[in-house]
Amino acid sequence: MNMGKPMSCAWKICLTCSTGIYGCQWKNNTSKSIKKKECIWYLVLSCGFGISIFWFYCWWALLNDYSNLNEHLFGMIHQWLDWSVILLVLAATIFSYLSLLMILGLCHFALGEPLYLHWINKVIVSISVLLILVLMVVIRIKWKEEWDTILMSIQVTAPFFHFGATAAVTFVTWFVAENIFQSERRVFQIVSSVFYLGLVTFLYLIPLAISSPCIIEKENLGKKPTMMGHRGAPMLAPENTLMSFEETVKCEASTFETDVQISFDGVPFLMHDKTFERTTDIKDIFPERTYNNTSSFTWAEIQQLNAGKWFLKNDPFHTIWSLSKESQQNATKQHVCSLQELLNLAQDTKKCVIFDLRTPDDKSHPYYNTSHKVVVETILNSSIDHSLILWLPNHKNSTPSGFQQVLGEKFDPEILQKRKIHMINVRYSNISEAEIRNYATENISTNVYVVNERWVFSTLWCAKVNSVTTNACHIFQKMEVPIWHVSPGLYLIIWIIVDLVSFLTILLICFTQWSRHRNIREVNIQGDVEDTFL
Repeated sequence: MNMGKPMSCAWKICLTCSTGIYGCQWKNNTSKSIKKKECIWYLVLSCGFGISIFWFYCWWALLNDYSNLNEHLFGMIHQWLDWSVILLVLAATIFSYLSLLMILGLCHFALGEPLYLHWINKVIVSISVLLILVLMVVIRIKWKEEWDTILMSIQVTAPFFHFGATAAVTFVTWFVAENIFQSERRVFQIVSSVFYLGLVTFLYLIPLAISSPCIIEKENLGKKPTMMGHRGAPMLAPENTLMSFEETVKCEASTFETDVQISFDGVPFLMHDKTFERTTDIKDIFPERTYNNTSSFTWAEIQQLNAGKWFLKNDPFHTIWSLSKESQQNATKQHVCSLQELLNLAQDTKKCVIFDLRTPDDKSHPYYNTSHKVVVETILNSSIDHSLILWLPNHKNSTPSGFQQVLGEKFDPEILQKRKIHMINVRYSNISEAEIRNYATENISTNVYVVNERWVFSTLWCAKVNSVTTNACHIFQKMEVPIWHVSPGLYLIIWIIVDLVSFLTILLICFTQWSRHRNIREVNIQGDVEDTFL
């Protein structure tokens, strides 16, 4: 039975599909020459592929903060959308498309086929790269702090990048060696060899510059950070409602974190946004006042609002499926919580309370200048132990007696000690491991906000942060150890093994290619000699 013909047909079909998708050439191209212009376009494609990988990585790194982005954009477009899903679909589509073209391009190289990227593909590649770059610029301008998050994630994942990059460079050795040994241009061979060897050497030695918090001896690992429930437990209940803080208690968090505003008749209540649009049914109760400031409502009017139905409707964290029917029914019955209700719960459960006081924007508000006084009086008139209040002062007001003062920015430890401040509260990406350890040596605790992803929590755990403000207390409650940490000695062993295996593999590939091309040249020389005698 002759298998040559069917195999040949199958090969032609694969080759036709490859050239058809890459260059829209569905007929055999008799020209085998590779034009410089097409090589440049393949280089552009390679750069675009690299950018798409980085964008995919950014999408993953920024998952911790997408809730903030969703809230911010809701305030602009007045429509709830989960932008993490939208950006994931965009990133996955662009990455898949560029990956396909990259693979087809490598197939063309391996088969010695000429590169010809069709103009439609060129346009799509250009638009894809431009779109990613525009999105990155927008993030840099409008969401500056997220670049700190990306840099932090790179530091954390650097060991894995090293292993992956080493494997990738080892994989492409076959194509590099093929082109070097096949070329008859000495300059090309020398430049390509030097560049490739330089890249390999750089990757082999890069761990010397890697400093990841989770490369740490087990005995040096700090205690698990305690948790502050950010607006309660907003993944399990509507934010800033009594139910949300009750769920925080179940998560064994140490502190309730919230936002306090003042009603038009002087009642402190819990609300983050400047309007009730996102977290209540105000469109149904007071449709003509949907966009009015929260402080323009009296407490009686605020009590008419439902603060839970939106949670089931929008499912902001995609967690509704995990809640029991009883919890879902309870969520629909929630109302806007007063500060007094929260203080009562905190006293009963012995939880600390920390909050941002959001004063009225309107100067005509009856409590525009006295909101601080109203809140302090509410606390003093409650039964809560004053030591349970973690007070975040602003520049106008001093800390009431008995409250624990917390500073919302970094200062020199000596200054903090003079002011009798023993805790700072900062964004998780705005403080380094060294700063955390420096504060710890001076008996100053560090709380960081807002931590929602396991990798961020694990990194801060390794860095020995004292506590975190989080939306995901129920997830972190179950964590017994960081998701990854390794001793410096073990990492050194893994590093050496990976580099050694890569080095030996590269040597084997290069020797195989050199032997193959030497045999080809000998056969060609022998054929030329025989032709001469004939």
